[in-house]
Amino acid sequence: MLTTPTTVTHTIDHERLNRLHSGDQQQIVNVLTIFIDEVMPDFDDLEGSIQQQVWADVVDKAHKIIPWMGMAGLTSLETELRSLEQLAKTNPAADVLTTHWNRFRQGLGDTLPLVIQERNRLR
Repeated sequence: MLTTPTTVTHTIDHERLNRLHSGDQQQIVNVLTIFIDEVMPDFDDLEGSIQQQVWADVVDKAHKIIPWMGMAGLTSLETELRSLEQLAKTNPAADVLTTHWNRFRQGLGDTLPLVIQERNRLR
């Protein structure tokens, strides 16, 4: 029996975003700006380690990015990245981790415009 992969729609967890930043809109704008300008390039570095199959680097880089996912209110993507980090610790087959990464990267790409829109809305 073949199953169709479930499509996950990622959103900004506004409740968590406001709770973490005590509703301080300027702080939220600052965090989202840092995420967009400084954290997003880190995903390219992470992808490079995945392509090179250097799992220890994948674990390290993912671990450093995970807190930013939460601070930006990207709870579901944070969970996916945490799963990828745990998977990399198991010395996985490259195709397994790459599949997980591609799903995560697609979700991140789909969600980034929402992050930009939210930052611009709060400015």
